[in-house]
Amino acid sequence: MAVKTVLIKGTDSQDMARQASEALAGFQPKLLLFFASSIYVHPEAALKEAFPGAEIIGSTSHSEYCNSDFTDGAVSIMAMDSGSVEDVCVRVVENISSDPDLRGVLEEMHGFFGGVDQVLANYESYVGLVMFESSAKSEEIFMDRLGTVTDLLFVGGSSSAADSGESLVYANGKSYSGAAVLAVLKTVNGYDVLKTQSAHILSERKLLVTKSDMRNRILYEFDGRPCGEVYAEVLGVPLEKIQDYFVSNPLGVVADTEIFVRTFNQIQDGGITLHCGLPEGTEINVLEIGNIVEDTKKALDDAITYEPAGLINFNCLYRTLEMQKENLVGPYCELFGRYPSIGFSTNGEAFFGHINETSTVLVIK
Repeated sequence: MAVKTVLIKGTDSQDMARQASEALAGFQPKLLLFFASSIYVHPEAALKEAFPGAEIIGSTSHSEYCNSDFTDGAVSIMAMDSGSVEDVCVRVVENISSDPDLRGVLEEMHGFFGGVDQVLANYESYVGLVMFESSAKSEEIFMDRLGTVTDLLFVGGSSSAADSGESLVYANGKSYSGAAVLAVLKTVNGYDVLKTQSAHILSERKLLVTKSDMRNRILYEFDGRPCGEVYAEVLGVPLEKIQDYFVSNPLGVVADTEIFVRTFNQIQDGGITLHCGLPEGTEINVLEIGNIVEDTKKALDDAITYEPAGLINFNCLYRTLEMQKENLVGPYCELFGRYPSIGFSTNGEAFFGHINETSTVLVIK
């Protein structure tokens, strides 16, 4: 078996790791990916002790998915052996808010596999995972810089946390704040990536971002006017009611048939904060959220026409909350129960940039 997935609730991290070791007895993972509720203290150290021969990466989570199950207060684990992942290279980039130069890191990662020419000559086998510690709020610039130093595709998500927990990312027995964990996987049978945002264009009217604070993710103006005023105008609702529509009517950067979602967060300092920044000069459309279950089923059915080894689902926390409100979590999880799969509710997704209110799925063939 190339991939095994388990969902564990332990009394503490040591108990969780013990249960994981029992569930995976006889399995020899090259890579162990986990999403752990932030109620667990140092799950990374416990798992490293239980699986000393594996590369281990992960992040904290608000809530966890595994196969057809959804819960919180648990740890969702995917173990991949040499039948699915031939090799893996892991690096941690700390202090990402200081805009680090990524060239040296990616040169090391390319070199691990024999150099950039070797990687690009076998592009269909190599894929990158990236997990951000979300409090740094630096994903946009990081992904932009990553794209300038490698042609490898990186997908992933930003850490979330339970209400009383701390947001962290993990790599090989250590925990990190304000950091990004990078992993390049050399897959045995290749991979696919799919993205579904369950959002559709509400208004064909293009809005131009004319004033924004990218670093602090604050939007001030569309078309030279206060952004809230223009947003209310497009929706046809009173200005004082716009916060009620932030999740149901996000913004979208539309490129051909692809939509990259940005969601308003709260009114602040004469502008509106965003979960993903928008630079000045960007054109957007106002969107509306559709049927998450139907849209996700279509995306999965269209992309996966074979028997995959496993799926990793980076699913926006806003989507989780919307599904809980509409009582759709069960039908949604049934879609992923068709495959060995894990996932968590993210604070943003990575796919050619930083986006949110999206499900980004890495399929290991």
